[in-house]
Amino acid sequence: MDLSALLNRLKKYQRVIAVVMILLVTFSVELIANIHALRGGYDGLDLSGQISVIEDDGAEKYQVLFRPEGRIYVKQISLRGTFPERSIYRIRTGEINGFGKKETGNYSDTVDTYFTEYSTNLEREVTSLRITMKKTEGMELTGIWLSNRFELNKFRMLFVLIALALLYCVLFEKSFLKKIEWYFAVFALSFGILLISLAQPMCNSWDEQIHFKRSYSIAGGRTVRWTLSAQKIADRTNFNCNTKAEFAQLREYMNQNDHEIVEEESRDSLFVSYQYLVYLPMALFLAVGKLIGLPFTVLFAFGKLGNLFLYVTVMFMAIRLAKNKKLFLAFIAMMPTALFQACSYTYDSIVFSFVTLGCVLWCRETFFGGENCHIPSIAGAAVLFVLGCLSKAVYIPVILLLILIPQLQKMPKKVKRMIGAGVLLAFVLVMLTFVLPVLTNVLAGNLSYGGDSRGGDTSAVRQVISMVKHPWESVKLMVGSVFSLDNFRNLGNVETDHYFFGNLMLLNYSSMGVLKDKWCVLLLPVMTLLLFQKEEGNERIALCGLWKRVLMWGIFAVIILLIWTALYLSFTPVGAMEIAGVQARYYLPLLYLGALLVTNMKIRVQISGQTLAKVVCGSAWVFQTAAIWGLALGGRLL
Repeated sequence: MDLSALLNRLKKYQRVIAVVMILLVTFSVELIANIHALRGGYDGLDLSGQISVIEDDGAEKYQVLFRPEGRIYVKQISLRGTFPERSIYRIRTGEINGFGKKETGNYSDTVDTYFTEYSTNLEREVTSLRITMKKTEGMELTGIWLSNRFELNKFRMLFVLIALALLYCVLFEKSFLKKIEWYFAVFALSFGILLISLAQPMCNSWDEQIHFKRSYSIAGGRTVRWTLSAQKIADRTNFNCNTKAEFAQLREYMNQNDHEIVEEESRDSLFVSYQYLVYLPMALFLAVGKLIGLPFTVLFAFGKLGNLFLYVTVMFMAIRLAKNKKLFLAFIAMMPTALFQACSYTYDSIVFSFVTLGCVLWCRETFFGGENCHIPSIAGAAVLFVLGCLSKAVYIPVILLLILIPQLQKMPKKVKRMIGAGVLLAFVLVMLTFVLPVLTNVLAGNLSYGGDSRGGDTSAVRQVISMVKHPWESVKLMVGSVFSLDNFRNLGNVETDHYFFGNLMLLNYSSMGVLKDKWCVLLLPVMTLLLFQKEEGNERIALCGLWKRVLMWGIFAVIILLIWTALYLSFTPVGAMEIAGVQARYYLPLLYLGALLVTNMKIRVQISGQTLAKVVCGSAWVFQTAAIWGLALGGRLL
């Protein structure tokens, strides 16, 4: 049998071979991760007898000294005791690096009040070990031990399985490249469910405690019974966990305390306010989970599935229906920030997906429509814009795009006026949900209205009064902030201010971290290819009338100004010369419209659609695997 015949025969069993290879690689990764345990594994090397109390700078400290004969690989250090408050323990090691040279290592970790056991992943070959911890009132350190046991990490195994399966699809399944929306669905569901499982029962996303509290309240019906576990999440009591063993204790703790009712909340009716409609998918899944009696940790994850499934469904339709910038849309939808939001308790993923699908329907009618209006598309776009903006009214100017649909100009004047009036009415009504409360409280003299619930000298009413008194300074502040491009914030953390705004917008896992700026080396070229790709239909968009383009840019600019204005009113101290709280991810719902606006016939990148599809899927895979491995797994569950 010649080589070509053998290859053809193997191709028939390509998928079977792929499954076998993926399983082999997955188990190989586990063996490599446990190589030190295979060479010299041990479990529970007890150092409790070496615990002593010493005096240091007038304070008592626990100390453990360990000097093995030769050297020993320490995978994990575990402590047991009673800890009345959060305390830091410090580890000083004598180590042997990979070149056989002696080094000194200094590490630290914490214990807290919730558990009696805490652990640290050291993963070092040591010749000496010294652990110290300040002894506080009521503290008792009763045990300490080292381990280097063989252990299969189910989180790592699941990650490797999913990552390799999706990589195989990119490299060998051409059907996925032809139907990019199907690859997106598989990609988002696979990585999304993995992200939900890695998140654990704690708050990781932006203001997740607030969104969970609202979803849980809706799911509770007329009488909401707050268990201790649910209350911990609503209060954003983030537990101090950074090892798989500690997270296992956390899951047990939350499940055990889900039977203790600490508060009952009575609701006047089952009616859900318009701005809380976005929580219905999460609330529905929480209600179903409660009904079937899921443990709290599973229930907490199950509620997020409502958000994920809705996001995947809406973005699947957006990618499928897009006539232009389809690959750009798929790439953005698969980015770490977008998917992370869809796997959290938040309304941001609904705003992003609904506004994006609305823009896709509008684009189809405006630039690729037939002679007659497709009423379902126009009505669908209008409904999506309204529903997507009820919780964040600053985006509602996008509904004015409907006025630009050319087929409307051919309708009778009476019909045009009715449609135009309907669009304007929807715009005004949604905008009033943002503007009216502030104006009425200004007129009523309620100076405390609209402040940041987290505290600080904030008040929307007093801020409006300040802006009216200083109009020129307000204009300069707004314009300067928008164009400075360096005022984006990630959770208001000064340590993250140096990140490129593209990383904060697309490669961001909130409190878990952000991928470093070096990833711009891949992000920027891919974005450039997608924005200026030569594709059919570009000329229809690039050569549209001047007044249409001006209006489109105007709507885009107004939304940006509204975003900054809203954050200045509600989250910035009154009279401040900077705007606090603006995050790059707020631009996500505008990306598709922005991509249409930069479409032109002068700057064009000519590349085959299949090659670009492979670049898109491969790049998205690289970004997501890097984020999950480095931010969601690393330092937490490995």
